[in-house]
Amino acid sequence: MKDTETLPNIEVGCGVASGDDSYTVGLEAAKQAMVSITTHPLSAVIIFASVSYQLNEMLSGVQSIVGDVPLFGSSSAAEICNRISSNSVVVMALASPFLKVKVGLGKRVSEDWQKAVQEAVRNEKLAPFFTPQNNAVYNEMTKEGLSCFSVLFSPGSTQDTDSKSPEILEELKRLSKGRVPFFGGAACDDMQTGGESNYVFHGNKAYSDSVVLAVFETSLQFGTAMGHGFHPTKSKVIATKVRDCEILELDGKPAADVFAELHDLNMESLVGKALFEQLAKPFGMRHVLGQYTLFVPRYLTPEKGILLAHPVPEGAQLFVMEAFEEEVIAAGRETLLRAMSQSGIGRPAVILVCSCFLRMHLLEGNIDKEISSINEIMPGVPVAGFYSAGEQGINDDHVSHHNNEAIVILLLGNELSYAARVAEQNRNLNRILEAQVAEQKRLERELVEQVHFLQTLIDNIPNPVFYKDPEGRYLGCNKALEKYLNVRREKILGKGVQDIPTADLIELHQKMDAELICKGGSVVYESKTHPKDGNAHHDIIHKALFHKADGSLGGIVSVITDITEQKHTEEALRTSEEKFMKAFQGNPTMMAISRISGEIIEINESHLKDFGLTRQEVIGKKALELGLFVHAEQYDVLRKTLKEQGFAQNLDLALRTKDGNIRHCLFSAERIELQGTEHMLVLLQDITDRKRAEEEQLHRIKLQNALEMAGTICHELNQPMQVLSGYTELLMSNLPQDEKYLGKLRIIKEQTKRVGIITEKLMALKDCSVKNYAGISEIIDIYRN
Repeated sequence: MKDTETLPNIEVGCGVASGDDSYTVGLEAAKQAMVSITTHPLSAVIIFASVSYQLNEMLSGVQSIVGDVPLFGSSSAAEICNRISSNSVVVMALASPFLKVKVGLGKRVSEDWQKAVQEAVRNEKLAPFFTPQNNAVYNEMTKEGLSCFSVLFSPGSTQDTDSKSPEILEELKRLSKGRVPFFGGAACDDMQTGGESNYVFHGNKAYSDSVVLAVFETSLQFGTAMGHGFHPTKSKVIATKVRDCEILELDGKPAADVFAELHDLNMESLVGKALFEQLAKPFGMRHVLGQYTLFVPRYLTPEKGILLAHPVPEGAQLFVMEAFEEEVIAAGRETLLRAMSQSGIGRPAVILVCSCFLRMHLLEGNIDKEISSINEIMPGVPVAGFYSAGEQGINDDHVSHHNNEAIVILLLGNELSYAARVAEQNRNLNRILEAQVAEQKRLERELVEQVHFLQTLIDNIPNPVFYKDPEGRYLGCNKALEKYLNVRREKILGKGVQDIPTADLIELHQKMDAELICKGGSVVYESKTHPKDGNAHHDIIHKALFHKADGSLGGIVSVITDITEQKHTEEALRTSEEKFMKAFQGNPTMMAISRISGEIIEINESHLKDFGLTRQEVIGKKALELGLFVHAEQYDVLRKTLKEQGFAQNLDLALRTKDGNIRHCLFSAERIELQGTEHMLVLLQDITDRKRAEEEQLHRIKLQNALEMAGTICHELNQPMQVLSGYTELLMSNLPQDEKYLGKLRIIKEQTKRVGIITEKLMALKDCSVKNYAGISEIIDIYRN
């Protein structure tokens, strides 16, 4: 794959072939031309051919190789492909992405040449170039840095018809308003048919009595020039009477007589003869810039007039022109150099040549020198063209003219034209500009969206928000400020605070603004306003500076926070806390307030008094640090309960006073919020006396129960003891006095009596007391009176 940076802007191929088979000749010439076309698609193919071939077959052979591309050309007296050849076919192929070719055909020129021109240009692709009132295509080309030129092949003259090439050229110049330069010539033959058969080519068809017109739209450099090498002699005449291409009188005399005299020829020898074959010298008409248009005499007319190859203006001064062989050869070189100079092309990609067949007669055996002199200047550059019967090209006045016995050269360069390069730079700049504009528009859209978003954002902020310039003029605000000031935004923007009728504390705000601008940073201050509704408003105003992108001061942005409700809440809270503290301090219940971490921050007098403590000893300490807990494990239980439940209720604790006394208290605690922070409210209820009374009552109950139980037991013991006593007495009364068991029975009798006494005492007890028993325990004292 070729590097695109090294690709040529145009590829040119030139091929020449001859032979007996017309189709094969066309095919071979096209093959040769296509060898040089390797990169770009074909733009156009131009063909020059001898009429000795079956032209339609030849053209079909060419088309079989090049395909469906713009294909056109002309029959010729001789063909040029780097050298002159005859009875041949020359094919020139052009391929460039910078070359667009549109071709039109007009037929039956001899019947109505104007209609033929209209037929050629009404092609929808060509019409924009030849519509005088429409400048769109030229404006667009100028914008894109494009130029155009036209290659024109018109019908050559025959003995029965005039060429109409000059008229066709002038009409095309009128239709294009002179904006299209023309290159080309009139179709010719190789003189084998006496100049009566000439054709133009369009597609794969050859057309006689027709005109073919091709417009090349290109970004490439091109240039064209025309020359002939003739110079005026001293002989000159005035065309005093002219009719179309016929001069009837010269200097007021029959033109034929004057012509014969000027050429020192016998009149009879000229009648019915082709004058150019008699080596008749052409007439020349001088232009402003010194160039001469040649008028070739063709035949003498029956009215003793001279039929020219193209019309001459009546009253024109005509010089008899002559040329030397060296001048004719040099004309080709000079024309090439002028084309190069006018176009700025340093080295052409191709040289197209249209030279009059009469120059072949002038140079005779040296005809090759005309083309070789061109090759010498530009060796290696393809040269292609034909010998025509009339030429169109640009004179030094930069106007397209028809001429005879002239050589016309068209150069195509490989470089882009200056206009194309400028247009490309402009396109690049436009792309950059468009990208910048698009980016600018995108940024503007984003800015608009951001502004809209920010406005929507601040409008949905419930607090009044505004920003103003360093001079104090409001630049923007939200709906909350409109409501706050009771003024619509339109009446706020661009105004200062002093201009707002509902504004209050103006001096304060201005003073704070001035200090902020002076010191920088931000400022926060409170204000109290008294609007017309009579209700005071408390506000906190936050202000800060903002800066522009360049770092300069942009102004002040501010947010107003209405703290009226907060103030009321704070006042109510302060009042509530005062009431609470009064109730707290005056409450007989022992109370304390501690942080969640346990440090006591407040304690009431009851608590201090009951525990014999001072405020200084307590504040900031934990209960454990004060040694209040008799049982340390109770402190651990208390902390666990508070952590898990967040409160405690009626926990029975044993606490120690400062003097060491043990107090039994019920502990309750609840979370409360003070000044926005969670604390614990602790209540202690001293139940020491109650607990002591409860213990004594329980003790008495236990003793009473013991007495009741003892009475029951005594009642139950009495009966068996009576039986035992009775039987003991009975046994004793029946035993002799010396009976060994009598003493034991007496002991039983005594102990039975003793048990009876005890049961009587127990049953008689209504109250009791206890006494120490052997230092081990306490027993009921049944002997206490």
